Amino acid sequence: MDELLNGIRYNFIISSEPINKKQAVFDIESIHKETKRKSFVTNVNALLSLFNVDGEDPRFWENEWILKNKEIKKLIFTAKKYLSDKNFLFYLEDYLDLDRKESEWGGYE
Repeated sequence: MDELLNGIRYNFIISSEPINKKQAVFDIESIHKETKRKSFVTNVNALLSLFNVDGEDPRFWENEWILKNKEIKKLIFTAKKYLSDKNFLFYLEDYLDLDRKESEWGGYE
């Protein structure tokens, strides 16, 4: 399941792909509207703190997380809530602007 959320300067794709009946892969990808550059943002600090996950837990070190379906439902709810909030978007997108300029964002959309 992919869901597109429109931000101010970025679009966000929230993905959840089943692995089996109990688990799925979860990730969030960000696409800069102007340049079409993209990057996974699942593990950026701003989102990790919203998701209330332990940054020391190896499950959350990668861009894609393998979790129980129940956990993913909560993460999707939280992501949609905050990625629809203009105040949070300004904060997150300012962070993503800096990250995009200082690091290598992947290919184009």
